[in-house]
Amino acid sequence: MSRRRRRTGRTLGNALGGALIGIVMLALGGFGAAAFLLRAPPSDAETLCRTDAPLAAHTIILVDATDRFETRHRRKLRAVLDQERARLNQFERLTVMRLNARRPQEPSILFSKCLPRPPEQTNPLFENARHVQERWDEEFGAALDRAMRRASSAGAAQNSPLLSGLRAVAADPDFDPAIPRRRLVLVSDLLEHDAQSFSLYAPGADYAAWRAQSTTAPPDLTHVELRVVPLDRPDHAAAQAAALERFWPPYFEAAEVRSLSIDAAP
Repeated sequence: MSRRRRRTGRTLGNALGGALIGIVMLALGGFGAAAFLLRAPPSDAETLCRTDAPLAAHTIILVDATDRFETRHRRKLRAVLDQERARLNQFERLTVMRLNARRPQEPSILFSKCLPRPPEQTNPLFENARHVQERWDEEFGAALDRAMRRASSAGAAQNSPLLSGLRAVAADPDFDPAIPRRRLVLVSDLLEHDAQSFSLYAPGADYAAWRAQSTTAPPDLTHVELRVVPLDRPDHAAAQAAALERFWPPYFEAAEVRSLSIDAAP
């Protein structure tokens, strides 16, 4: 009887040991699977955008600093940048451009990156998410400072080629119509002025007058969500009001934007 008990005990012990090993292996396998699922997707080192999936959304903020920014304009720009940043989901791209009066077809890119995953959603085994987020914040903040500095240093320009800047944005390959969600934020006094062509400072200037003399059509902004942030110019308030009533709404309608919102005047 004692020999049979010992044999039975060894059998039970072996079975229990095998079961414990199986449980440990399952736990390790589950841990490994969970770690793999939490691993960040591959991304571009420069833009931080995913390389294993197409870009889902891109917001471009175009800053028209061809005329001097006053303190109130700088405050508004900072608020707009913070608001648009807060709208981003992870791996959505944000680009800040500054209109270049000398080369309107080439707006200066001050910042262009995808928002990384927040640290609480990442796996510390594979990435230092807090470091990535801090780097994004620092570079975004530096871009904001550059935008403020360059806008503040600008004086009154001979030309305000806003229409050329909008065409450049529409033609940007990183703002391709294949991107499901595209958003354009225009921060400007909206007073297009080309001394050799068309000027919204001229009496009676409207969309019909521009279309009659222009050799180019409005840019293709199909399905783009557009936000316009007017910068007030008290010395030209009448021209701004006329532009907002008679030029820009039909212009953007012809550009086939998905939606148009215009911030209230300050």
